[in-house]
Amino acid sequence: MSKILDFLLPTPCVICSKLGAPLCTKCLNGFEANFINLSLGGVSGFAISDYTPEAALLVNNLKEKGVTSLTPSLAKLIARHWPTELDTAILIPVPSSRANSKKRGFSHTALLSKALAREIPMVGCREILKSAKPRVDQVGLSPAERVQNMREAFRADLRGFDSRGRPLVLVDDVLTSGATMAEAIACLEAAGLEIASFLVFARAGGR
Repeated sequence: MSKILDFLLPTPCVICSKLGAPLCTKCLNGFEANFINLSLGGVSGFAISDYTPEAALLVNNLKEKGVTSLTPSLAKLIARHWPTELDTAILIPVPSSRANSKKRGFSHTALLSKALAREIPMVGCREILKSAKPRVDQVGLSPAERVQNMREAFRADLRGFDSRGRPLVLVDDVLTSGATMAEAIACLEAAGLEIASFLVFARAGGR
């Protein structure tokens, strides 16, 4: 069905504007990844790209313009660099604020996590991290303001959850100051979970 729709209603590539797919094969294969090791709150994580103009186009078209058909392509880019020690991981998407999720009508981090779980055979996904309070957009805030904005922003819903010893990996789109991811890690650790790693598609701000 998706191939029929692509033929009848071709969409332009968000990078080169070629009609046919939201990310054409040439741009997918030519995307310059840059595996970046990161660390927050005593947890080691990684990004697969700097926040380049191309990475920004992918993230913003997915998150702000609702081009959700980009998620399989982003998952393919991430899967190329997936660490073998996390091959049985459970992915936990970091949720946006309730207001942003309601405005968009979807959770882009959940869509990305589920697409990645389909891409890597033994990886799973559980949405156990929930938004707990209203918060403003982080864009334009100072590092200190970002930390304050994210304080107690999440709650853990562990009903029916059993990791069965599998590594837990938090997933978000972009890491700038690290305040959001650090708060997500702290929330789950306070609930008694051990976080093995975290993943962001792109790193901004030169951390």
